[in-house]
Amino acid sequence: MQYKNFGRTGIRVSAIGFGSWQAGMNAWGKDYSVEDVRNAIRTAYDLGVTIFDTAEVYGNGLSEKILGEELRNREAFIATKLAGYNSRDPEKSIERSYRNIGRTIDLYQVHWVPSMYTNLDKLMKRLEGYVRKGKINHLGLSNFPLKFLKMAQDALSREEIVSLQIQYSILHREAELDLLDYCRESLIEIIAWSPLARGALTGKYFGKKMPPSISRYQEMYNRKHRISPELESYLKSTSDRYHIPISAIALRYVANMGMIPIPGSKNPAQASMNSSVFDYDVPDEIYTEIERLSRKYRDKGYKNLVPRVIPNFMFKLVAGKLL
Repeated sequence: MQYKNFGRTGIRVSAIGFGSWQAGMNAWGKDYSVEDVRNAIRTAYDLGVTIFDTAEVYGNGLSEKILGEELRNREAFIATKLAGYNSRDPEKSIERSYRNIGRTIDLYQVHWVPSMYTNLDKLMKRLEGYVRKGKINHLGLSNFPLKFLKMAQDALSREEIVSLQIQYSILHREAELDLLDYCRESLIEIIAWSPLARGALTGKYFGKKMPPSISRYQEMYNRKHRISPELESYLKSTSDRYHIPISAIALRYVANMGMIPIPGSKNPAQASMNSSVFDYDVPDEIYTEIERLSRKYRDKGYKNLVPRVIPNFMFKLVAGKLL
């Protein structure tokens, strides 16, 4: 495992993290169990992973509880997120996440840009107060376009935004057009969720349809981000030539861009694969060719994933059941 400073905090974390959406047990199919996820967390930790990400919306707190139980009394950096639909009353969410995880929250992120009916300035100031109370160590954002990232920053008086979590992979490169440079200049750490494009970049489903699940819905039907035949062929041939798993190539690409990829793992085997990507030597020319073949996936810029016109209570009805 390799390690790096987490943005401006100076905290050392693993260069590969662990995403825990699957620990909510709702959105990733039925081919694994809670015990599989628990074993995956233990495996990742034993292999050197120290940064683990979850959210209150994943299984309505179940993911937080599992992660908190498995990492209790272990040296780990735990990040969770405030559901966008709870942004008008964050105190209850913070207290619930604090209890679920069982310790001070290392990084508390606003999951989505709040609806237009929520005052972002007031929200950020209330979160800042919880840092002073000792329930939260650092503040971050998730799925914020640049405009709203700057607005959230400007609302803070004592604390700083230390990280931004975004969707980024070989097939999702929109953040390169504005967010990436800004965050680098501002020493804001970028955490990349779905760095394997919900399984599309593992190689397992090359030439096949991914099994349906809530988490894969967008990836399966968004033709704009479907892997091209040329890129698929290159990843296959490169994997065979250098004896590197396709998933390792995809994760190393993200890490090479200076981000922390947080792939999810349903079981110990996946956790072992995702946590061992630095065991392979990846020649620089591979990154160069992947960049060329995937350039079209930069599209027109990073967008807010949840329309702000949707009232909080409406989004909660849907997300609370599905995620």
